Parts: sequence; C-alpha cells; structure tokens
Amino acid sequence: MKIRRFQSILLTIISLGIIAAFVYYLYVNANQYRDLLNVSATGAAMLFVLSLAFPILSGMQNVFLYRSLGAKISYRDGFFLTAASTLANQLPISGGILSKGFYLKRIYNLSYTKFISSTVALFVCFLAVNGLMGMTILLYWILFRKVAVNPVLLIAYTMMAGCVLAFWLPLDRIKIPEKLRKWSHQAIEGWMLISRNPVLLFQLIGLQFLLVLLLAIRYWLAFHMLSQNVTIAQTLLFSTASILTQLVSIAPGGLGVREAIVSGVASALGFDAGVSLVAVGLDRLVSTVVIVLVGWVSTVILGKQIAETSKKPGGQDAEELNSAQ
Repeated sequence: MKIRRFQSILLTIISLGIIAAFVYYLYVNANQYRDLLNVSATGAAMLFVLSLAFPILSGMQNVFLYRSLGAKISYRDGFFLTAASTLANQLPISGGILSKGFYLKRIYNLSYTKFISSTVALFVCFLAVNGLMGMTILLYWILFRKVAVNPVLLIAYTMMAGCVLAFWLPLDRIKIPEKLRKWSHQAIEGWMLISRNPVLLFQLIGLQFLLVLLLAIRYWLAFHMLSQNVTIAQTLLFSTASILTQLVSIAPGGLGVREAIVSGVASALGFDAGVSLVAVGLDRLVSTVVIVLVGWVSTVILGKQIAETSKKPGGQDAEELNSAQ
C-alpha cells in the first residue's frame, strides 16, 4: 500500500514537473508563439469532434475482439468501456487495462488470461500496421519523390513493421508443464486469435487505419494553428509513431512521451522541435477535455451496471444485462 502511494505521489510530481516545464517554455517564448498562433473556433471545434470519434472507433475494435473471445459485449458497452479506461489511464496510477479486465470478467466472464494475451496481441498487430504505413510513406518519398529520408526513421518504421513476425512464432508447439497447461492454453488462444481470424483481422486493421488517419488530421489542424505548413503525409508519420507512447508511459496518459516522439519525428523531417511540441500540446489539451467529459459519464454508467449485477443472487448474465439496456 505504501509503495502504491509512493508511486502515485512520484508520478504526480513527474506530471506536474512536465506541465510546469511546458508552461515555462511557453512563457519564455510567448512572443514567438503569439505571432505563430492562428486558432479559429472552427479549427478547435473540429479537434473536439475528431477527438470524440476515438472512443467510438476504439470501442468498435474492442467489441470485435472481445466478441471473438466469447464475450457478448454491446457497441454501447464497447464505447463506454473504452472511454472509461482511457480516463483511468490519465490517473497517477494508470488503471485502464485493470479496470477493463475487471469489467469484462465481472459482466461477461472473460478470463483475465485471454484478455491480457489478446490485448498484447492487438497492440503488436497495430504496431506492425503503423510501421507498414510509415514505411510505405517513406519508400514512396524515396522512390518516387526522390526525397532524402533520415535513415533513423526508416530503421524505426522497419522495426515496427517487423513486429508482424511475432504472430508466426510456434507458441502452440511449446511444451508446457501440466500445472500451467490450462493457463497457457488460454493465453495462446487469446494471442493467436487475431492471426487465425481473417475477418477479425480485416475489421481491426480497417478501424486502426481510420484512427491513424483521424489522428493525422488532428495533428494537421494543430500544426496549422501554429502556422506550420505540414502535409497529411507528414502528419501521418507523426500519427503512426504516436503508438510508441504505449510502450513508455512515464507520466499518466503518456504525458510528455507522445509530445517527445512526435517532436522527434517532426525534427527529422525538418520542423522546429519546440513548435512541434506546442502543436501536440494543443491537440492534447482538446483531447483531454473530451476524455474527462466522456470518460466520467462512462465510468458512472458502467459503475451502476456492475452494482446492479452485484445485487442479484449469483450475478447477472451478460445477455440479461444487454436485453435490459
């Protein structure tokens, strides 16, 4: 308990430190950004709407994945679950994965083992998809536009795309001790689900492409609010790289990490790192407002559903709960 409290305090201090450094940077360079800033009500509204689309599309991904695992989750619950878990990830102790796993186990009786292994598999799949998208853009620039590309970017995106090889590992042939066989079977089943289900794979990749494209449009709007003449192809690179934030979450919500990743890619493409940092900060400001509003409402609704289930003797079947909705 003391360790958890210490972690919470430490992460809160780190988050406040990052915010304080960002505010100080803006204060020192206020004149520069005052000249660059070109915020319109229309642009801000578009950022808000685009941010709202993310829990909807991510919720659909969850529905397709967890239905394939036997959980008869509704699209409504998929949206609420995504919004609530995203909000939980903004807390000092990120609890998005834990809260999602608990809800799916309590309401739909989805085992924690299958949930964790399928969630990891989904991330690896999306990492490879984003890498392939980034490689496609870079190779197009090299082969057809004759643009000199930073080799670091090409190596990074190649490594991301190479994650697809993980799905060809012969995990089902590994000899497992008898005591761990049931657990390992569930883990392997959750991991191999995506690669063995072409329809599910097509659905998930299609939604992921839309999410990457929408995030690219958000970045395009944010950069243009700072008078930066970026193209959609360039912001697509920023967007595909943003998934790496999930690998390193030093502060709640990946605060500072996503900004650093996008600024690094932008710098490799010749943009000012400081301006890029502020542009991503603008996007985060709007998206955080959406996360707090939608996530809070979703958390309340899901909490009531869990409470209603607990009141009934022996719990409530997921189908009964969905029919009651």
